[in-house]
Amino acid sequence: MKRIIVFLAVIFTSTAVFAQKQEIPEAPNLPIDERTGLVTYQDVVKQEGTPKVLYDRAMGWAKKFYKNTGEVIKSADPEKGIINMRSSVRIFYKDKDGVMRFKNIVYYNFKLECRDNRYRYTITDFKEKATGSAPIEAWFNTSASGWTPSMFGYLSQIDEEMNKLIESLEEGMQPAEEFVDEW
Repeated sequence: MKRIIVFLAVIFTSTAVFAQKQEIPEAPNLPIDERTGLVTYQDVVKQEGTPKVLYDRAMGWAKKFYKNTGEVIKSADPEKGIINMRSSVRIFYKDKDGVMRFKNIVYYNFKLECRDNRYRYTITDFKEKATGSAPIEAWFNTSASGWTPSMFGYLSQIDEEMNKLIESLEEGMQPAEEFVDEW
């Protein structure tokens, strides 16, 4: 009789654990480039100005947004109106007490291209520092060994930070208000 009870307890426990593993949260909606299959934030923004004016605004924005532009800006070509950057975003996890703790750094490439009355940004090639070459797109694969629902949380954190970056960029690319001192 004891064996039957133990056997049933094991079956019910394993069924409950299996059922819990099947509950997969909805994946965050990050932009995926159809051609490369990589998470890619890209847009062409209409903005009055010559390529030089827009390039100068972009450089001014980068110097305000990033703490160490010497490390972030990898190349800058004012003649072509192109700035290539490499930066990072920090991701966090919740510990058993619900406190957010630092997990790791995710690097990304950021390209700004300026033309007459428009600029284009491309943010892509996200890679976690710990793995070096493993792209974050692997975090979408719920059937991979080692996958956990927290990976969707990391993707959401990256998305939130990229949206803040884009919002800041778009504000920074606006012409500065001219102050006229009428006295």
